[in-house]
Amino acid sequence: MKTLIFILTITCFISSNPLYAQHHLQQIDSLVTKQFTNYELAGNILIAQKGAIIYQKSLGLADVRNHVPVDEHSAFQLASVSKLFTSVAILQLKQKGKLKLDDPVKTYLPAFRYSDITIRHLLSHTSGLTDFQMLEKPYAADTAKQFTIADLVPAINQDDKAILFKPGEKWSYSNSGYGLLALIVEKVSGISFPSYLTKYIFQPAGMNHTYVNTPILKVADKHRVKGYDYPSYAPWIRYRVDSLPHNRIELYNLGGIIGPGNVISTTSDLLLFDRALYGSKLLKPSTLQEALTPTRLANQELATAGWGKTDAYYGLGWMILKDTTYGKVVFHSGGMPGAVTLFLRNITKDQTVILLNNVTHRGTHPIGVYLFEVLNGGSPTGSKQSLANLYTRTLFKTNAEEALAKLNTHKTDTAHYYLNEQEMNRQGLQLFYQGYQPAGLEVLRLNTILYSASWNVYDSYAQVLKAVGRRQESILMYHKSLELNPKNKGAERALAELLPDKK
Repeated sequence: MKTLIFILTITCFISSNPLYAQHHLQQIDSLVTKQFTNYELAGNILIAQKGAIIYQKSLGLADVRNHVPVDEHSAFQLASVSKLFTSVAILQLKQKGKLKLDDPVKTYLPAFRYSDITIRHLLSHTSGLTDFQMLEKPYAADTAKQFTIADLVPAINQDDKAILFKPGEKWSYSNSGYGLLALIVEKVSGISFPSYLTKYIFQPAGMNHTYVNTPILKVADKHRVKGYDYPSYAPWIRYRVDSLPHNRIELYNLGGIIGPGNVISTTSDLLLFDRALYGSKLLKPSTLQEALTPTRLANQELATAGWGKTDAYYGLGWMILKDTTYGKVVFHSGGMPGAVTLFLRNITKDQTVILLNNVTHRGTHPIGVYLFEVLNGGSPTGSKQSLANLYTRTLFKTNAEEALAKLNTHKTDTAHYYLNEQEMNRQGLQLFYQGYQPAGLEVLRLNTILYSASWNVYDSYAQVLKAVGRRQESILMYHKSLELNPKNKGAERALAELLPDKK
């Protein structure tokens, strides 16, 4: 269902304690407001120093259809931030002497085929396991199936391509590995994974509004937000992510897998988790320190994750920010349809930054790091704005002339704007195939002018020209694409269809 969303800002708390630099908090609030206005942020933000909340804000709607605003009690899908709890569970069992991190997975899951993969490999994403690709064949055999962690070992065993490289050789993010960790927790503890988290993590930390929720294991919660996505060219239009067919596999078929995701929580509960990580309430300091130490690969290089502002090493369930300008910073990010999240801790200064977003705003993670930097006296400029967004949104609202004028006005302002070929290409195709053919054609045509040396822009433009029956123009564009990239087999096939009489 297509729904228009209205800009709505609720609950803003800025500490009046003189201990904190008020101008930094005001800069943070200005940045948050700007990113919300630019459709780059929604949901809940909480920033704390030494456990005291110094900034808190709720943005947007928890339920668009019923106009329910987000508030401080709103509960969000954490996506991959959930992995932190899986890591803590495994490390607790290690502390109790019930497992060793260098034990083979096969010790606890005897049916598992690969004897050289250890628990440490799973925790550090160095096992070589693919993400969920091993479930492609079982899914093809039964597209109505809802997978659980019980399906992972058989699927891995039956897929000769389930392992990408020798364990410890590289770093490669694997959700399936964290599903196996949840299975190990169940085997070792003798209770279900959700029950373990509740008994040994959530309750000791006082997290009374945190729980595991899946399409199979449903928990009623009036405070849980709905998840939304939007077309890049019109972000004020919101779609429930579970209403979009392309999300069905991730949300329905894979939605029952616990360990890598599916923990629901609030910003307040996550702050309680942050506090519980100090002392020995959940883990001994020495155990936590091990988790916060970068993993070394077999070649002694450090396992690396993240990108841009989130460029980091990877420990045992934690990312460790490479930039130590403001101290040792550890975090985990999460992202899935209708949920983009960040949980960041500055160990040196005892600072906490939490962002829980119920709209698929892909810029949430770097924005969180920007907020952290501003808190510590860094530049308040924030991330640059996308000219592709500005252009296509203006085109959608007005006309091609006004959109081009805005593009030309700002394209030299590289301090505040950036222009990206792939973004323009993606948005042009999105416009075209979502019912706005003239606008889509215009975006893709312009992209061939902006990036005249790229074979891909001609290929995309040729594709849509072919779709609307502009045969000769499509042929010219495919020829240009092939001229720039003679290995473009897709263009060769398209030309064979457009020129059936040519050998």
